[in-house]
Amino acid sequence: MLKGIIPMTYCFFNKNNSIDMQAMRDQISLISQLGSHGIACLGLATEVNKLDLSEKKKIIELVAEVSNNRLPIIVTISGNNINEYKKLIDVAQFYNASWIVLQPLLKKNTTDNDCFKFFNKIIPYVDTNTLVGVQNAKEYIGVGLNSSHILKLYKKFSNFRAIKGEASATLIQTEINKYPKNLQVFNGRGGQEIIDNFLAGCSGIIPSLEGTDIFLKIYKLLQQKKIIEARRLYKKILPSIVFSMQSIDSLVCYGKRICAYRMGIKKIYDRKPALVPTNFGIKLAKQFAEDLGKFI
Repeated sequence: MLKGIIPMTYCFFNKNNSIDMQAMRDQISLISQLGSHGIACLGLATEVNKLDLSEKKKIIELVAEVSNNRLPIIVTISGNNINEYKKLIDVAQFYNASWIVLQPLLKKNTTDNDCFKFFNKIIPYVDTNTLVGVQNAKEYIGVGLNSSHILKLYKKFSNFRAIKGEASATLIQTEINKYPKNLQVFNGRGGQEIIDNFLAGCSGIIPSLEGTDIFLKIYKLLQQKKIIEARRLYKKILPSIVFSMQSIDSLVCYGKRICAYRMGIKKIYDRKPALVPTNFGIKLAKQFAEDLGKFI
């Protein structure tokens, strides 16, 4: 069963706008070295909306190659049409992904019910032996599923047993109370409210990478029932989270820079469309990275 801290990869770019494969390799190796409980890719922090199909495939392949079966792999699936979803699902399953997370197919005027219909159509394409779930990020992408939709999918598909949410701890806890015990709920939001998320019943957190070493320490303290110590450590990382998690655009602009500076990467290139970092913002990102220190 998946649980714990499973960081989402960023996507690093070269000056010529191509993916920086060496930085990606270093990032994947780091996630493993830190003792993470899994590795996730192609989520919102990976700037998946800016990647074409071949780039998405390459990232899945790279994660599988570098992690080399040391970590469970979680792949978020999105695309411009159902055929792209199917092609990426094929790649994820070929590399033995532990969990396939489906994002809704977004078109103009997509509704919550459209999302539900789409998931009903695409979930049967996933092998029944592979854990499948949905990214229910209504707060960020504007549409998603309600608890009734989720329970219907749970009853219909035996491998639909996990949800990746992006919500407050209080909202997540309210949702968890409506679900069967074996329907796992993960949260993200860069590690915001990480302690309260676990106390609310989340199985794990899928944060961006820059705070993963601290999140792993917090998780260990929570397992030991050392809540006060965990909250003390959370206070150390919280200013950085608040700074970078103003929006997804802010996360991939400044959160990625904090991560890069902690990794020792000095030059970061953005793929447009992107939030343009200010000199003040870069200065703050460097300060947060310095406060947190090098990863290893």
